[in-house]
Amino acid sequence: MKPKLTLFGLTLSQAIALFSFLITIISIWVNMEIRIAEINVEITTLKEELQSHKIENRKDFETVQNNTSADTREILRKIDEIQIYLRNKRK
Repeated sequence: MKPKLTLFGLTLSQAIALFSFLITIISIWVNMEIRIAEINVEITTLKEELQSHKIENRKDFETVQNNTSADTREILRKIDEIQIYLRNKRK
């Protein structure tokens, strides 16, 4: 009877299985780390885009607010003119 080959007290097939298992675990860990790094890059990009859009929205809001204010002043001026016209017409 031949003695079985052993490696660290394991048979050759058990050692190959353990080695394969460890390689699989390491491979999964590396892939997870890569995916996490990609997600972090995406989050950073999204944060930068969000900040950019906030600035653009603030500028647009200020423009709309200024236009509304100017339009409101114009409407009030015309209402005043109409009221003056109606008052003068009664006399």
